[in-house]
Amino acid sequence: MKLRIIIFAMSILVLASCKKSFLDQEPDGIILESQLREALDAAPQLGPVIFNGQVSGIYAYMYSYNTAQRAAGRHDDFGLKSIQLATDLNAEDMVQVVHHWFGFDYLADDRAANFARVFTNWNFFYKIVYNCNLIIGSINETTTDPTLKAILGQCYAVRGWCFLNLAELFQQTYKGNENAYGIPVYTDISDLNSKPRGTMTEVYAQVEDDLQTAINLLAGWTRTSKEQVNQAVARGMLARAYLNMERWADAATQANQARQGLSLMSAAQYTSGFSDISNAEWMWGGDLNSNTTTIFASFFSHMDNTNPGYAGALGVYKSISKKLFDQISATDVRRQVFKAPGSTAYPALPTYANIKFRDPGGWVGDYVYMRVAEMYLIEAEALANQGQDAQARQVLFNLVSVRDPNYVLSANSGTALINEVRLHRRIELWGEGFNLNDFKRWKIAIDRTGSNHRVDATFIIPAGDPRLVYQIPQAELDANINIPLAHQNP
Repeated sequence: MKLRIIIFAMSILVLASCKKSFLDQEPDGIILESQLREALDAAPQLGPVIFNGQVSGIYAYMYSYNTAQRAAGRHDDFGLKSIQLATDLNAEDMVQVVHHWFGFDYLADDRAANFARVFTNWNFFYKIVYNCNLIIGSINETTTDPTLKAILGQCYAVRGWCFLNLAELFQQTYKGNENAYGIPVYTDISDLNSKPRGTMTEVYAQVEDDLQTAINLLAGWTRTSKEQVNQAVARGMLARAYLNMERWADAATQANQARQGLSLMSAAQYTSGFSDISNAEWMWGGDLNSNTTTIFASFFSHMDNTNPGYAGALGVYKSISKKLFDQISATDVRRQVFKAPGSTAYPALPTYANIKFRDPGGWVGDYVYMRVAEMYLIEAEALANQGQDAQARQVLFNLVSVRDPNYVLSANSGTALINEVRLHRRIELWGEGFNLNDFKRWKIAIDRTGSNHRVDATFIIPAGDPRLVYQIPQAELDANINIPLAHQNP
């Protein structure tokens, strides 16, 4: 991780009322760590305000434009959703009808060490890690102050989530690769020496520790915004990690606990555009407004085929794979969020075009990061993999029957039931950033043949292929002597 990565300017804006000169920004608009320390020393009573401002800055960064701070900027760099869109386009279930932004992601040709996507992914998550470490290192771990405990809990959760995402992007799946090189694990800003790549076992141990710590710290805390990570979201993050690790019982337990007291959206809500964080099913997301929108360089610009952005105006349409669409029941509401063959709706759009994600206008559509449905799917998959077929069938029914009134309790068992759960996961979470990692952890090939993928993008990528893993960025190799070329991904 580059030592020059420092706290975001936006995370300190809450200090505008302070008049001390040590809060003056550097010419590049960045607050230095030393300035933060001085602020805390001079006014320790402002600690909760300062730290809340920093955490808010982290959440805002997640949907910021040009997170890699390139001089010219890139319209395929708008935070978390740009990374998730890129990985969905790497996989099987999403189609991009013409070559444009995200074109090389769709061709699975975005992974070399000197490519922009690689640095964007690495920089995004490690910048957040650094800022979480800055906050964690500045708060007494034994504090009983409920505000500070909540801040610590959020930072531990987000840090663990970052390590989990980095491990998913820069190595094959956990199971079967426990001793493979993962990513450097930084937990203290006082450690100024670059670290080597930890093994996947070491990385996931840190993920688990961070998320368990967060769950304990966030107990009983009520958040004020769905942008904030609460205990349920931290449990959802841990359930994701356990799913990768194939710790089925733990994954089922965490997912079940994460969804307690939460409800699934109605059919009408499902077709309303996936753009409103107030949706009862959304557990975590980005709450955008007219001041924080990134307009053309945004998720809805690239994903909303009805929006006057890259997708809607320039015809860089995103569609569902025909092979997946054909497996959706005719009575399933999830079929309605794509343009069916013969449909006269949206006449300008091609068949199978996505209409799941639609901006409400003004480029202020919110971003979804975690939903209740995912928790049902994790629980069902984990139960099925434990051979608890009856329980798995019931959990799956409790979700799918809300989407499809004609769905009946599955009669499948064993491998057939596992595959049914996987299918509904692909349908339910289409476009939300899970497709690539799911195929990696399921160890199945990405097969685009026999569908509506472009000719130049029709191929098969076998399970475990190097094309499923990003290389370590060249900038990191140049700066970090503890990651020799021999430890680079193939």
